[in-house]
Amino acid sequence: MCYNDIYLKVLRKYTKSELIQIGRLLNKQYNIYDPEETRWRQIQYALFNSSEQEILELKKHYLSNKFVNDFLLDNYACERVIKYHFIRSLLNLSDNIVAFEMSVGGSRVDISRINGNSYAYEIKTEFDSFDRLSTQMSDYSKAFEKVYVVVPAFKVEAVKQHIPDNCGIIAYRPKKQTGMTFSYVKRAYRNNCSADFCIKNLSSADMSTLMKMLGLEAGTTKKEKEAVLLTYAEKRSIWPAYKKLLKNKYHSNWLFIKKHFDQILPIDIQNFFVTSLSPDLLYQIK
Repeated sequence: MCYNDIYLKVLRKYTKSELIQIGRLLNKQYNIYDPEETRWRQIQYALFNSSEQEILELKKHYLSNKFVNDFLLDNYACERVIKYHFIRSLLNLSDNIVAFEMSVGGSRVDISRINGNSYAYEIKTEFDSFDRLSTQMSDYSKAFEKVYVVVPAFKVEAVKQHIPDNCGIIAYRPKKQTGMTFSYVKRAYRNNCSADFCIKNLSSADMSTLMKMLGLEAGTTKKEKEAVLLTYAEKRSIWPAYKKLLKNKYHSNWLFIKKHFDQILPIDIQNFFVTSLSPDLLYQIK
């Protein structure tokens, strides 16, 4: 019996609703750095209707990371899963730098992309509400020239009530061969971004880098740097240098993801973006 047969045999014991509940639990507990035995205990707990012998059979053929990955991709289209498919659609774009979870005001952008323009993408899965969407769209519209919300196709009409006119909509649908397809339902309008908002959002180190790019003398404190940059922005555009700053900041992380994309499990893409750890080192039994 191959590992796929064992996997399918285990899943047949559960209803669709139960598989979703199991997926929710596994997604919540999943930590890429947990030891194998810790993660297998979590899997055994989640698979409440499976025998100890069935779990042992799974362990013979699977790394725990791989089992959780396959389970979520097949049964629970959470944010990790949608991010993977969306990132894959951006891989071959030339002269683009992509980043995860960039802090903007009081929000964190799921995926951002910088080329000649700046883009923000907020993912809302079938399991998410739109409660924070208006705040997120407000923050993103001050910092990115084009803002999109990415939603399941059946949520397109519902999300329109929660976004401003400038925001675009991308719908996704499951597809057997490719896993997910994305289509533009509504194109985003270009925003007039706020230089003040973007400057105040930078770290002290990023402010120093931006000042150097603009030919300005860096102050000692963050407050001093901010004051110099705000004064400069009142008279001249910071945008070419600002976008270059972001591209340079995330350049090596994005190149690492592109280089190792096929070696990384889909649900782990964001973790590897942050750490740039070799997949060969992580995906070994601990």
